[in-house]
Amino acid sequence: MKGLLYFTLLPFLLFSCKPGAEQQDKEQDVQEARGPVARIAVAPVVRRDMTDTVHIFGEVVLRREVELASQFDGRLEGFTLLMGDRVKKGEKLGVIIPPMREALLQVLDQIPADQRSQIAREIKEIPLYSPIDGVVLEVYRHAGDVLQKGEAIVHIGRLRTLDVHGDLPVNHLARVRGLRRIRVDFVNYDHPSMSLPVVAVGGKVNAARQTVPLRLQLDNPAGNFRPGMMVRLTFPGDHHPNTLVVPRAALLEEEGVFSVFVLQEDHTVQKRYVTPGIRHDRYVEIVSGLKEGEQVAVTQTYSLTDGMEVVVP
Repeated sequence: MKGLLYFTLLPFLLFSCKPGAEQQDKEQDVQEARGPVARIAVAPVVRRDMTDTVHIFGEVVLRREVELASQFDGRLEGFTLLMGDRVKKGEKLGVIIPPMREALLQVLDQIPADQRSQIAREIKEIPLYSPIDGVVLEVYRHAGDVLQKGEAIVHIGRLRTLDVHGDLPVNHLARVRGLRRIRVDFVNYDHPSMSLPVVAVGGKVNAARQTVPLRLQLDNPAGNFRPGMMVRLTFPGDHHPNTLVVPRAALLEEEGVFSVFVLQEDHTVQKRYVTPGIRHDRYVEIVSGLKEGEQVAVTQTYSLTDGMEVVVP
């Protein structure tokens, strides 16, 4: 009888001593229900001062320029300028020969010698003088061309001192009025950043764009810069002291909606919608949606889902 009982209990004992097979299956089922576990890094929500940076685009322009035009009908003679030539103020650039003088020259030998000088003085050629020191930027007409009154001959600009013009949004007007210098970076031109003095701010508001003109001075003694160059103007904007911030890597954007993943006590992450403020390369201000000290995911953020279990090293 005892032997029968021993052999009856033996299978039960052997079965009950198996290494947690049912428990392992249950844990596996739970794990599968929970989904994959992500290994992430987190960072705390902290406070720090944040200053906005405003960028606007502008253009290098001539401060002083002139388009020299003919004041009379006539033929251009003695004009030899080419693009890039330098001229001095008061320099004679050529002459305009009026039609009456053209006609006089054709019949001059038929006029009595004692009258030629007087007639020639009355019907004179008209000299062209440069009104400024500068560089020839464009040539419109050439020697021998017949001109009409008011027709442009040459465009001359002074390159030694240039301006930088920008359109300043009116909401930044008061702030920029207090600045003496603004940082300028050249677009598609390899030149270090420059800090240029503010010459003028304001003027008439452009009603369509809600901007006012901004003008900076660009000294150009070496001739490195030319009108038409595009620049980016940078100056400080709003300053928010002791504000909540998170690393830039924590912030997600989907069609203009911003969110972060917040680490929970049960080692899951919660998707939290937030309102960002000032944004820098490394940090982002959070206006609403987070509290100081909370931990936010800063790696694999686009792979996370709401409620997902995570492992933090």
